[in-house]
Amino acid sequence: MLQEATKAISSAFRDSFIKRLAMYLHDCVSEEIRSCAFKNLNQDKTNKWFFLEDQDYLSINPDKPLKIKGSDSKLTELMVQSDASRKDYQLIYGFLFLKGRSRKKEDFLTPLLYMPCRLERDGMDINCILQDDYLSLNTSALVSLMEFDEEDETAEHLLDGIIDYIPEMPLTREKIDIFLNTLRVVIPDDENLVITEDSAVVLTKRPAVLAGLLHELSEISEKPVGVFRETALSPIHEEFSGATKNKKQKSNESSEKLPVTPLDLSESQKQVIEELKHNTLITVFGPPGTGKSQTIANIASHLTGSGKTVLIASKMDKAVDVVSDRLNGFGAKFLSMRAGKPDYQKQLSFQLQDLISNKIDLDSGIESAVLTEIDDLKLVLDNKQEIEEKCQEIFRLESEWYSVFLEYEKISTDEKLINVSLTGHEVGYCRNLLDKIENICEKQGIINTLHLKALSFLLKNKLKIEITTETMPHIRQDLNAIELKEKLKKIEIKISKNGNITQNFENLKELRQKYKQTAIEILKNKRRNALKALIRDQYKRQRLIIHSKALVERKKNLQSRVLFNEDFAPLLEAFPCWAVTTQAVSESLPLEPGLFDVAIIDESSQCDIAGCIPILFRAKKAIIVGDDKQLPHLSFLEKAKEQSFLNKYNMPDKYQLMWRYRTNSMFDVAHYYATSSVLLDEHFRSYPEIIEFSNKEFYGSRLKIMKRQISVDKVSCVELNVLENAKVDLDSTRNMAEVEKIIDRVHQIIQENENGSIGIISPFRGQVELVKKALYQVFTGDIIKKYQIEAGTAHTFQGDERDIMLLSFTVAPNSHYQSITFAQKPNLFNVAITRARKKLICYISRPVETLPPGILRDYLEYIQTVSQNISTIESVDPVKCEIKQLLENEGFTVLNDIKIGAYTVDFLVSNGDKALILETVGFENKEVLGKHQTLERCGWKLAYITSREWSYSKKACINKIKGLL
Repeated sequence: MLQEATKAISSAFRDSFIKRLAMYLHDCVSEEIRSCAFKNLNQDKTNKWFFLEDQDYLSINPDKPLKIKGSDSKLTELMVQSDASRKDYQLIYGFLFLKGRSRKKEDFLTPLLYMPCRLERDGMDINCILQDDYLSLNTSALVSLMEFDEEDETAEHLLDGIIDYIPEMPLTREKIDIFLNTLRVVIPDDENLVITEDSAVVLTKRPAVLAGLLHELSEISEKPVGVFRETALSPIHEEFSGATKNKKQKSNESSEKLPVTPLDLSESQKQVIEELKHNTLITVFGPPGTGKSQTIANIASHLTGSGKTVLIASKMDKAVDVVSDRLNGFGAKFLSMRAGKPDYQKQLSFQLQDLISNKIDLDSGIESAVLTEIDDLKLVLDNKQEIEEKCQEIFRLESEWYSVFLEYEKISTDEKLINVSLTGHEVGYCRNLLDKIENICEKQGIINTLHLKALSFLLKNKLKIEITTETMPHIRQDLNAIELKEKLKKIEIKISKNGNITQNFENLKELRQKYKQTAIEILKNKRRNALKALIRDQYKRQRLIIHSKALVERKKNLQSRVLFNEDFAPLLEAFPCWAVTTQAVSESLPLEPGLFDVAIIDESSQCDIAGCIPILFRAKKAIIVGDDKQLPHLSFLEKAKEQSFLNKYNMPDKYQLMWRYRTNSMFDVAHYYATSSVLLDEHFRSYPEIIEFSNKEFYGSRLKIMKRQISVDKVSCVELNVLENAKVDLDSTRNMAEVEKIIDRVHQIIQENENGSIGIISPFRGQVELVKKALYQVFTGDIIKKYQIEAGTAHTFQGDERDIMLLSFTVAPNSHYQSITFAQKPNLFNVAITRARKKLICYISRPVETLPPGILRDYLEYIQTVSQNISTIESVDPVKCEIKQLLENEGFTVLNDIKIGAYTVDFLVSNGDKALILETVGFENKEVLGKHQTLERCGWKLAYITSREWSYSKKACINKIKGLL
């Protein structure tokens, strides 16, 4: 019995769900690598190359540009296209080419050795600048030529042997011969394949996966179950084992800890920070233009400012770069390390050496930050709260004043009987006399008559007017008016004690800026103290020295052993935040469980599950940011292969649905396992007409659109052009008529706009290539660079934006039904229509009414119904009507009662390109403070007209607005 129990425990220990999951994903990735386009340049039509003639390859040097004589148009095209499409494509310098026909009788062409490079114009010549110190081996090409079974591990061992003989710089004939001789042992004899000593510049897709991922998935599969409890993978393990059913979330973190955020913080961002205290895995829904990068930068700053370590990852280089640049832009030394890029190890080594040798002045430039602590943030918030309370009191008093004023207006007349000055006490005394007189008037008798005369004498003596039955109602009215006027004065005194509303809001704005600046100073001070403590510690200092030397060690095997066996903690103290792509993490960070306190995965909807498992393993908690309504990740794994792997590892049915490598992204999986979800609901990118269709169709109208056109005279920012008599080239889905119209329009935009950015998007690759060719023929490289002109599919522009987007649907009467179906795939469609900031211009070559029902037709009909002018509604409030009329008389454009975000604002007043939101205060009870702070945070300028100001001088109020515009 004991033996059976021990065996069961041992089996559970070894055969966990995560072990099966890791091996399943390992097999999926391994299979997909085999279809990598780079293994054969001829397999992918998007690959382009230019062979370098008369080049001495023995002279190539990473420190010296390779000068290419002349200005060949094809090489120029590679240079321009690589600059425009860095997100999806890379330039490489390829050397030693395999040419001929493969075993499958396919034309074969690929470089055996390569390194990243970039092209740069040098007069009439072009310089090829190498971006690394070492040549890399094209392993995918070699594996495809080796004759081994899929499950045979011999290939991996052989490749390891070849790697040791990759020629190092500078190249010599001997090094190349040794490499080629070793290579011939591996590659089977094939008379149809030859190795040529050619070199070329190649434009190719960036590699989707790396061998390091396979190794790490295997490593994770061998970890004991207990290890996963220390990582962000714990929710996956616990859900499978049923441990989460009655589990209560605990937190050792104080809920009162203030957010250390150097950028403006929205309510949803605050929610993410709060939820992270109590949850291991959080999903953040980030629809288009909702500030995902700012959210991540804020959260990472808060965590590092609170002493935590952060790993920021994404499949997209740009997503990682944007956040890393923002973090380092705060000026805190050694805050974020952008790992995984070419030459990053050399740069990191230099930085560590400078730190260790005291070449970095840690005190320079942070004099004001030296004494800054978290308590300083609390002081700012206390001051902010005090002013906010004053503002709220002013709003209440302004409303009270207006109510009293309206009463005063009703009874006040120009013909006053009382012309003497009375105090509040005297008004009460006179009213009391008047009440007694009116009471006695109704009675008879000598005593009452005498009493009446006495009281009348006293009142007459006080007011200096005759007291008669005719004057008494007027006297009472005047007394009430005097009392109300006195009340108005008292309210005004109370208002003045709370300050001027405009000045108070200006003070709040300054405090908001001070809070952000204080957060930056806290980061600077914490980094200063941490770095000083680090270099004072002998053990940690020695670890940094070893790391700095290992990073530039030329023997790769020695380098790997040192980097991954040495204690990494001192490096995390040097750089508490690391930013890396999922492809490069294995080359940059050791595979240690819970190495980081928090991992943040951005654009997770485009991240495959396999690449994110090592990220989650390296963190204790994780925030998964994405949008399942935008582009999913792409996988070319065959369905049958995927299913065979699912069956191989006995995946239960429900997990087969959740963990499909081909179709499910990291965001899809995280949404199932996350214990908390947050929606970023403020949209900052586009005008309402551009984003509104997407908002309703994909996001249930939950987005608050914080931008607005400021003029009623401007035409709609969405435009539809329907071309007649145009056809689509069915072989490649191209439409020349739409391309010609687009090029003409781009030329017009350039003529009419000194600045701005332009993007051209189409669902079809053939149309994109046609547009690109036309762009390079018509516009110079300088113009393309100035206006950031880029053409691509929705995948090209995922996570990107332009001021003006031109969208070519490439649909005509002769289009295949399948083409129309593809053009309106929901995720692709959503990305395509949400990239524009200011204007979206659409082209289609088929009448809208002839399209089949679907999202494409719905969208085009939406454009047709959008008014050519931004409409405004007529206000029924007489005060607002008068304010609007007086402002328009001064030449301002005025929109009233319009929606911005979650708020309806009284007026949007503009004068040319200048605009402000004008709000009235005191005329009605409404929420002002929250509205002001949100709209100001989103970049709007606000001004106010109070009921008192308007009542005293309308002209002064209008002049105040004139002065602001």
